[in-house]
Amino acid sequence: MATSPRWTWARWGALVVGLVVVVLGAVTVHVERLGEEALAASDAAAASGDTSTAIARAREAAMAEYPGSPLPTEAFTRLTAIAEAAESRGDFERAQMAWRAIRIAVRTTRTEAREAARMDQAGKALVRLSARTCEGNQSRPPAACAAATEAALATDDLPPLGGFVWLGLGALAFLGGSAAALGATKPKARVVWAVVGAAGLALATIATAVR
Repeated sequence: MATSPRWTWARWGALVVGLVVVVLGAVTVHVERLGEEALAASDAAAASGDTSTAIARAREAAMAEYPGSPLPTEAFTRLTAIAEAAESRGDFERAQMAWRAIRIAVRTTRTEAREAARMDQAGKALVRLSARTCEGNQSRPPAACAAATEAALATDDLPPLGGFVWLGLGALAFLGGSAAALGATKPKARVVWAVVGAAGLALATIATAVR
């Protein structure tokens, strides 16, 4: 008895949807694990007095972005605390590092709209700290340093789009391969296009995970 085309499409559609769900689930678990490890490493570094490492690892945790993830908020809270503590003890360099880490994490994950208040807070802090580092400097008075920093922040570019280019290419390969596999009439062609779709999905997954 010949297989109904309707059921053939249904099986391939279910396969594609199931594969997407499995891969997205795996990516989410992977990103969450990396974020949790980075947050724990940040806390350990802070406890040992290694502020620079604490900032770097907290920034990694802040970039562990996926729907519903609590990790970025926790990491931003730690970075803010590190920045404020460093400024209070006169360590302006570490304070600036922490505020910049916040801006980098937000810009890298393209969450500027959601984190607008945090970006504004970090920007104002960097301008303030720039002025404080120039106190007593005759050649560069605090006002000039603050103005220079403010201008630099206003023209701050987004991080390179390389990862997003690969993500786009992977998504195109996945969608194109899946569509071709669904429309193919020969088994071998279906297998080839399914492999193309799977490769595209793998590429998009890797680009998302290392973004």
